[in-house]
Amino acid sequence: MMPAYVAMFKWLAASAACVATGLLAWALLTAALRRWPALLPRRALWLAAQGVTAGAALLAFVPHAAQLGIAPTVTLSEPAAVARQPSIRTVTPGGTPLSAASPSSTSPSSASAGERSDDTGDTNDIKPPPPALILAALWSLIYACGLARALLRLLQARRLWRQLLASADRLSPQDLLAHGAFSASQLADIARHRLAVMETGAAISPMLVGVRRPLLLLPRHLRDFSAEQQHMIIAHELHHWRARDPLCLGISTVLQTVFWFNPALRWMHARMEWALELTCDQQVLAGRPQQQRKQYAQALLLQWKTQTATLPAAGVAFGGIDGATAAARIRHMQQSALPALSRAAVCGVSVSLAALLAAGVMLQPVLAVTSPQPAAIVVQTAPFADSGETAWRYPLDKMHVSGFFGVTRTVSVRPHTGIDIAAPVNTPVHASAAGVVIAAGPLAENDGRYGTTVIVDHGTQRSLYAHLSSVAVKAGTRVEAGQLIGAVGESGFATGPHLHFEIRQGEQAIDPATRLANLDAHATKRALKIRRQQLGS
Repeated sequence: MMPAYVAMFKWLAASAACVATGLLAWALLTAALRRWPALLPRRALWLAAQGVTAGAALLAFVPHAAQLGIAPTVTLSEPAAVARQPSIRTVTPGGTPLSAASPSSTSPSSASAGERSDDTGDTNDIKPPPPALILAALWSLIYACGLARALLRLLQARRLWRQLLASADRLSPQDLLAHGAFSASQLADIARHRLAVMETGAAISPMLVGVRRPLLLLPRHLRDFSAEQQHMIIAHELHHWRARDPLCLGISTVLQTVFWFNPALRWMHARMEWALELTCDQQVLAGRPQQQRKQYAQALLLQWKTQTATLPAAGVAFGGIDGATAAARIRHMQQSALPALSRAAVCGVSVSLAALLAAGVMLQPVLAVTSPQPAAIVVQTAPFADSGETAWRYPLDKMHVSGFFGVTRTVSVRPHTGIDIAAPVNTPVHASAAGVVIAAGPLAENDGRYGTTVIVDHGTQRSLYAHLSSVAVKAGTRVEAGQLIGAVGESGFATGPHLHFEIRQGEQAIDPATRLANLDAHATKRALKIRRQQLGS
């Protein structure tokens, strides 16, 4: 079940990032439009804004290191049956117990019994999933229902289009020539690119239907317009076709469907449709006299009055608008050209959208997933160096400790049995001390939760390196301190790239700080704060 929980939690984070980025983009573009109105008819702006909003959601599924972000690492633990609350037993370097948190932790035999109880799945005391996982599961259910509704609406629109096209007549080259709505250059363009043209008796607007290979659908009442008006209307639709506007609207429709919960995407889609229409209007009217501009405006009003059917989604239409929109378009037609866009406006908006995407990267938490840990955990009170033994070298050249030994996270019921070291995927991992490799590869322990793992036997102790992306040694190999043994990854139940490092003595996990000197200097502030709050150190 844990992979499903991880996927649901990631989607919850992705959805929140998508909504937050969309709202920020909406605020940014609203302010930019007040400063630079010339941004309104720019299709690229609205496509980029939608891409940034959707990209913020996809970032949750892209592996990244904790160094790139400002959000804390989120650690998820698998819900499990717990026979008793785990205890932490403190011992001196020589092994003498100083204190016991519970009677069950006073001897190795009792700790082993508790560990065996966990392994056998004793369900005398079942702990429910953490609130974060419950919330993620609830959101996944809500999202699935919303997505099903959005897909149903698309299917209904598709069925409507199919019915409309089934009742339409395809116009042959001879029919197009006799139609009167097409100029010689338009007929040549249609023939050269094999654009299908169909005619229907439904009171719709002239429009392009389809995304990959759109066809031009014309209403039969278009024949009642003047030849000049018909030529300009066809020019409007052909510019949509040449500019691949149906593809842009198709991409936008897909984003609206997938991220149906984000109102900012619907707002951007509407602005993009408006930009497409203004651009086509200006392309059609460029260089035309005032009399033809008036004819074009009259055609727009006549089409609006004639149209009685509601347009389905996914069409690019000349007159599929309401009265207020028609009036606004006519006002724009009075301008000889689209307003010029300054370089400052382009740079300002581009930098702002890039900053939004960068903020999305920084705010995405790195996820780490752990399984229930052994019940008995031994904490050494002083480094082995104090006992005359040599401290080990760090397993990574650059240490970034994001989780300490013995702490209990808000979503975990058991203390941590090692330390977590955040690092990019494929960062080299070195042996901390000389020894013999006793395991290298996928580890069956803990139901494979450690993923690809290397375990090195150093005599009285063993070191474990988990969640690797690859290994560079084999079982039975003798390694020296600092030798390459693998690379950081996110295998097993660790969705964020990091190294889980443990030290074991017998069957007990001990604090890696007893061997690795000065870990505090390489730890995150959050990791230090959590350890101080829970362990007082």
